[in-house]
Amino acid sequence: CRGYFDVMGQWDPPFNCSSGEFIFCCGTCGFRFCCKFKKTRLDQSTCTNYETPLWMNTGKPPSRIDDPLHDPTRDKTNLIVYIICGVVAVMVLVGIFTKLGLEKAHRPQREHMSRALADVMRPQGPCTTDHMERD
Repeated sequence: CRGYFDVMGQWDPPFNCSSGEFIFCCGTCGFRFCCKFKKTRLDQSTCTNYETPLWMNTGKPPSRIDDPLHDPTRDKTNLIVYIICGVVAVMVLVGIFTKLGLEKAHRPQREHMSRALADVMRPQGPCTTDHMERD
């Protein structure tokens, strides 16, 4: 099958129909495939889609006209978004730490001294030599 422009305007390169029984170029001018029956063979000489379609020749795109009032270096849109996101993030962090601080302040006070330490520090009376010899 010869190369051709399909219905979407895409170039389809030529391909050989020499795979097993599928040796004939069949289908339509805009969609071709290999088949095995000679009676369904496509007469490619009647097709006219070998050149770029006229509707694809749109010409060059218009040249860009620079707007003198718009200076991309002065465009601060992204900067504003970053500032707003940063302020929101700081506010969230302040709220979280404030909540944690208030919860800790309102928690009932616990006795920090352990029982073992309290027992050691309790006065035990005068130390005698008899007491030391027993231990």
